[in-house]
Amino acid sequence: MKSKIKELLTAYKDLLGEIYREKPFMVIMTFLAAILLGLFTPLSVYVNSHIFNDGIAIARGEMTFGQYIPFLILFVLLTILPSIIGGVFIYGYVQPRSLLVLRTSMRGRMLQKIKKMKYEHFENEESMEIIDKAYNRVENAARHMFPMYVVTAISSLVASLGALWYLYSVKWWLLLTVLIPFILETYLTTKTNYNIYDELETYWQKERRYWILGSFLRSREYLRENKTFQAADYLIDTYRKRLNSRNREYEKYYFRHLKSNFTKYYITDLAIIFNVIILLVLFIKGELNIGLFISLSQLIFRDLFGDLMGSVWPIRWSGHHINFFNYFKKYLALAEDEDGELEEIPEKVSIEFKDVWFKYPGTERYVLKGLNLLINDQEKLSIVGENGEGKSTMVKLLLGLFTPDRGQILINGVPLFNYSARARSKIFGPIFQDFIRYSITARENVAIGDIDYLADKEKLGVALKQARADEFINNLPEKEETLLGRDFDGGRDLSGGQWQRIAIARAFMGDKPVLILDEPTSQLDPVAESNLYSEFAEMAKNKTAIFITHRLASTMITDKIYVIAEGKVQESGTHEELMQAGGLYAQMFEAQKQWYQKGEVNAYAQ
Repeated sequence: MKSKIKELLTAYKDLLGEIYREKPFMVIMTFLAAILLGLFTPLSVYVNSHIFNDGIAIARGEMTFGQYIPFLILFVLLTILPSIIGGVFIYGYVQPRSLLVLRTSMRGRMLQKIKKMKYEHFENEESMEIIDKAYNRVENAARHMFPMYVVTAISSLVASLGALWYLYSVKWWLLLTVLIPFILETYLTTKTNYNIYDELETYWQKERRYWILGSFLRSREYLRENKTFQAADYLIDTYRKRLNSRNREYEKYYFRHLKSNFTKYYITDLAIIFNVIILLVLFIKGELNIGLFISLSQLIFRDLFGDLMGSVWPIRWSGHHINFFNYFKKYLALAEDEDGELEEIPEKVSIEFKDVWFKYPGTERYVLKGLNLLINDQEKLSIVGENGEGKSTMVKLLLGLFTPDRGQILINGVPLFNYSARARSKIFGPIFQDFIRYSITARENVAIGDIDYLADKEKLGVALKQARADEFINNLPEKEETLLGRDFDGGRDLSGGQWQRIAIARAFMGDKPVLILDEPTSQLDPVAESNLYSEFAEMAKNKTAIFITHRLASTMITDKIYVIAEGKVQESGTHEELMQAGGLYAQMFEAQKQWYQKGEVNAYAQ
């Protein structure tokens, strides 16, 4: 429990620190408003007792109505002001403003972290859970903790102290009849809640299976296949089964503590009844006047135990939210890339993989096992092999997304990571198989390739022309300023081939010396693929071009071919040399030869 309290205090310190840095006056005013709200409770006891006693005195002719008016005014103010301060100021202004501040601050910190974070975290299940919970749930946690829990705790504490003072002024031992049940209930509630939240962490991990399946049923991409294959009934049935399993798990966690919940609420009810009976006895004995009896009874029935519980509200109910703040801390603690200092962009680039070994985080199997490979400046190179042999992994390593476990990648003899991330981004222009279709303008879609030239129309035009995308871009309603995609109203979607041209233009943006084509044509038929490779080779005639593929459409147009198998280079040479050798490449080519025995690519059959 002590560690939980420590976590709680740390979380509130960080949370309030974030808001105070941006809105110090708002935080101070919120604390003052909370104190004022708390003072309304003991003040109400004082005013209400006068309302009753003085009302009787007026009826008896013992005082005038004019003497009564100040208490009526106070009564009205005490009725109205809590709604204004609490409802309008705190929950109408402070809560949304603090959430906006936190969203800007925390999201900003998280986005800056993503920029520096090692890419390997996004292919690790444990890291992805941290990222998901930090990004999607910490804001909701913060919304409850401030101002809701803070205001409740402060105002309730002030109100409780005032109420307890009134009880003490009547009979000191009345404090015991209130505090003992309160301490007992607080202990049971806090212990139960923290146990539930600890257990629910396990439950929420299981819930991901249910949530992911639900996304299959409502996502546009999945819906297409579901309708085509008529698989929706099966998926819906599976979804329901998982939902029912999830609900049973949920009920199990809560009903496990049903007995203790019943006990602790039973304690409060008994304490209220017991204390009101004591006040009644004191009234009958003449030790309390009618006004004070009614006011204190009302206080005990409506406010006192609620305020006492509210004073420890953060301790009782923040356990769940603290977990998400811990995820935020874990998120910020995730390992970052070490950026190099070399900013120079070389005009000529040679690349060498030197005894490179690599396995993905959390796995034991090495994908690359002592890879050695040399790429000369302006060389056109095909890297071929079956799926899963490490071809795309080489690209991820070359782009600095992963770090080799052993060995080095050298650029002009200099270790890759000696170059800064910015420098590397200006050396390599990759076109990925799963390139992104951004729902932004055509200009922005292309400029993503080198955002420094976002406003440079000349470089944009060159990139579009090199990618042969200029013609269809000029035919769009607003040319390069046309919004692309279907996510927003007015967005213009493109064909698959046109999007591919956008991706190629993105790689050409900034005149990068090395272009990488990482199987972006997997959805094309072999003939169309071969034509695209030939076209791309022409586009990249003055650059280094690396073709990554498991199909052999590119091999006839490249200077050299590397065959990757079992994590290393098994063969290298030109198409003719490898065919004459009769090794792995020749076997792959013979297996694929029939794909290319058509019209414009009959040369492959020779």
